[in-house]
Amino acid sequence: MIPEAPVHIAEIDFPQLYAEVFGSLDSSTKFYETIRSLPDSKKDAKIVFHQAGRMVWLADKIDEVARGRPAFQILFYLIAAELVAKIAAGYEGEGQSRSHVQKFFTEICSSESKQRLSRAFRHAGGVHLSLTSAVDLLYDVRCDVVHRGLYYTFSLQRSGSSMPMLSNVHEYSPIAEISLLELRQIVLEGAALAAKRIAEIGE
Repeated sequence: MIPEAPVHIAEIDFPQLYAEVFGSLDSSTKFYETIRSLPDSKKDAKIVFHQAGRMVWLADKIDEVARGRPAFQILFYLIAAELVAKIAAGYEGEGQSRSHVQKFFTEICSSESKQRLSRAFRHAGGVHLSLTSAVDLLYDVRCDVVHRGLYYTFSLQRSGSSMPMLSNVHEYSPIAEISLLELRQIVLEGAALAAKRIAEIGE
C-alpha cells in the first residue's frame, strides 16, 4: 500500500518518503541532512531530491481520488524522471522529454531497476519488452494522459498482487508484470542515485 501522504505539499517528510530507498528512516534522515547542508555549487542535488519527491508525493495523493487509475501516477513518475535526467545532464533547452525519460531509466537507475523494468511487460506470446521498449510504453501512457485525457485504459498490479494485468496502450495490449509500488520505488531510488552523483556522495 502506498504510504499515507501529508495534507499539504509544503509538509512533505522527505526522509520518510525516501526511507525504503535507503533501507531505514535513520539512513534516509542522515542523507537528507547531508543534502540540505550542501553548498550552492551542489544545489542541483537538492533540487533533484526535493522535486522528484514532490512529484511522487502528488502521485500518492492521486490514488485517494482515482484509485485503480495508474496512468495518473505514471504521469507524475515520468515528470520526476524527466526533471531528474535534465537537471543531472545540465540540460536547459526545450523538448527532448522522451529521450530524457529514457536516460533516467537506462543511465541513472540501478542495474537492479533496469533488470526489473526489462521484465515488467510482455506480449501475449510470452516475450518481454526490452528496457527501452518498456520505458517507451510508460511514456506512451504519459502521452495518453497529457494529450488525450486518456487515463482509464491502462492497468498495473496493485501492491501485494502477483496476477498479471492486461494493459491497453493505443493499439496494443501488453501484459503488465510490475506493480505500481515497484515503479514508484524505482523512480525514488533513481532520484536518490542522481542526487548522490550530483553531490559526489559515495554510493
